[in-house]
Amino acid sequence: MGTPKKAFTKATIGGMESEIGTAVARTSRIALTDFSYLIEKPTKNPKDIITGRNTTRGFDIDAIDYTSELATNLASNKATGMLLHSLMGVRVAKTQVSCGMSLMYVGAQKSCKIVASSNGSTLTSYVGDLGSEVLDEDFGIDGELDLTGKTLGTLVAAINEYSAYETAVLYGEATASADLPINLVATQAKNRKALIHFTSADSGIYLDIFKPNFTNSELPTFSVQMDGVGDNQLGSGAVVDAASISGDLKAKIKATWSLILTKVIGSQSASVVSMTEADLDSLKFAEGETIIDGKKYCYTKKISLSVANNHGDEGYCQGSLLKSKHVRGEFGVSGNVTIVATDVSDNPSTETERAKNLSNAVSSLLLTFSGRKLATGVNSLVIIDLPTIQYSEESKSASDASIDQSLNFTAIDIEGYDDFFQIHMLSTDAT
Repeated sequence: MGTPKKAFTKATIGGMESEIGTAVARTSRIALTDFSYLIEKPTKNPKDIITGRNTTRGFDIDAIDYTSELATNLASNKATGMLLHSLMGVRVAKTQVSCGMSLMYVGAQKSCKIVASSNGSTLTSYVGDLGSEVLDEDFGIDGELDLTGKTLGTLVAAINEYSAYETAVLYGEATASADLPINLVATQAKNRKALIHFTSADSGIYLDIFKPNFTNSELPTFSVQMDGVGDNQLGSGAVVDAASISGDLKAKIKATWSLILTKVIGSQSASVVSMTEADLDSLKFAEGETIIDGKKYCYTKKISLSVANNHGDEGYCQGSLLKSKHVRGEFGVSGNVTIVATDVSDNPSTETERAKNLSNAVSSLLLTFSGRKLATGVNSLVIIDLPTIQYSEESKSASDASIDQSLNFTAIDIEGYDDFFQIHMLSTDAT
């Protein structure tokens, strides 16, 4: 056998596991962009016996941990879906969709609650104070808009006729059917763009929605295999402890997945899972949008996002040096966005956002990134939705041709209608 080389490594993933640590078949390729392997790390401590010779006689192994760092492009495919499921904890049942749009209320009321009903084929808007909104008589007929027979184009045009509302196409052709929205019990449309998707029976485009696990339960685990790293390793009980997503001008969106596992065994048969067109997909920074407080910032220079489950150093069972379960800590999301600075009188204004660091006022952040063409009017898509953020730090710096505004943010979980963090993904994968 030849010397192992980076270009011959292969990573595959399968799951969920029905029982943590019991490996399941690997069904998808993880499209690595850098070398990675499953790290077997023993916790070693020197023997604590006093030898009488002022020396150490050796070490004891007190525990063994398994970890891995997977470097990938952010993409819309089956493997990314598994990694996001493990990271977030909740995966909404996949839905076939025809198109999607964003909807924002720009009126004077403090809150705008949007309700979508597929049974009634309606969009309903309530405005007023948070928690006590009333039907907005300036939206549809007495607050309710009948979607029967509407296409994406006619619906967007109709809503944009209402002075207090703005809509924009997320994906889909103007002729795509928009009469059956995915049900929304309530979503906030004030100072943020509410995401509304419409179902289809035969588009071949599938929507995944990932949300944080707010219940007192552990995250789903998966099985990961690494081939060609000097051995073929099979890891089970794998969970994504943390992920970082980043991108900047003229580049792809990168993702690094930090895994912890309960078991690794070697000498496996090499995986025969082949790489598909979807595995080769990558999302582009240039083909995306940065929406802060409902306003598009065109001259965004870079973004970064960190999502962490903060698993604790627990889960060891007597009778073994290995972890038998994972114990997650407090879920957290933070990041940074760097934008070309704009004047206080501009719209949008980075000065308005910068001032919120001192006032502690909340804002919202929506990031979209698209990739390869899936169908006419539809590209692969990842939408990162943070309805409420607060800034923790801000700074300015000078580049060659501009002044740049950097804003560090943290997602906060406050009373409202939306989960404080969601990821929406479009792909052609039905499973």
